[in-house]
Amino acid sequence: MDIAELGERGLIARLGRFFGQAPHILVPGGDDAAVVAPGSGALVATTDLLFEDVHFGDRTTGPFDVGWRSAAANLSDLAAMGAAPFGMLVGLGLSPGTSVEWVEAFYEGFTACSAPVGALLLGGDTCRAKSRTVAVTALGTVDPRRILRRNAARPGDALVVTGHLGASRAGLAVLLEAERYAHLGSPVREAVVAAHRRPKPRLEVPPLVFALSGRAAAMDTSDGLTDAIAQVCAQSGCGAVVDLAVLPIDAATAQVAGKQAIAWALGGGEDYELLIALEPGAAVQLVERLAAIGIGGAIVGRAVAGDRVVDTEDRPLAAPGFEHFNRP
Repeated sequence: MDIAELGERGLIARLGRFFGQAPHILVPGGDDAAVVAPGSGALVATTDLLFEDVHFGDRTTGPFDVGWRSAAANLSDLAAMGAAPFGMLVGLGLSPGTSVEWVEAFYEGFTACSAPVGALLLGGDTCRAKSRTVAVTALGTVDPRRILRRNAARPGDALVVTGHLGASRAGLAVLLEAERYAHLGSPVREAVVAAHRRPKPRLEVPPLVFALSGRAAAMDTSDGLTDAIAQVCAQSGCGAVVDLAVLPIDAATAQVAGKQAIAWALGGGEDYELLIALEPGAAVQLVERLAAIGIGGAIVGRAVAGDRVVDTEDRPLAAPGFEHFNRP
């Protein structure tokens, strides 16, 4: 059955089971607006737009994974600010021929990513569109004294990146060119495809950072590591030296990427890891704690005086991050 047969009201009624229920949600989805008592702390809000054939498509991403990735993108922004999530709003633009099953699977994936971390679905909107469009707003709270900003790096800081880089780009490559990578073992292909389809926002990392340091800068790597470093440096008034030899690239990504591994690690994007700049001693401890909780990470460079972002051989970093308005 498609949504034209069901109608908007019927669709909303079907989706009501996804609305969150919790003490802080005073009026859940279904009214003109949700009412939430978020508790202590400053309110943090972020939003993202995702378009069919720009951010996702049936060739690479099923509806469950579109939902998951839509939630993850926004939760990653909250993590980069040091915020704890409490709610999500979803707007969907859908063509009339979209199946009800596609929409339900989208919400199943969305809530599978968001609900376990406390980001309950508060409501949203649906409307007719020529192609599928997703607009998500995530809400969280943060202690005003513990806000992570891009402008807090200082010369001498170590640059830490969580997890592994390039895995999402490797997964996309496998999905787009299955025959080319068919010789690789199933575990390799499945690992990178999972990294692309179901990234994990690093919400558990900011508390570790603030347990070690009272000052840190952060940004997520959704548009690539090079982009994140460049933006943190630009807003902090410093430069950086990056050691390409220590970029955290896992074995599966390395097998898929081959000679492109470093380029994908720097500019592949959609890894949703965190770049964090903090004092060197705290950085060493942070990497140890990241390893202890199974996330992993590495010190990939240092902030320096000036405004250049270079590698250890003084070459400007290549592979700029994703820009939505660049011409194809």
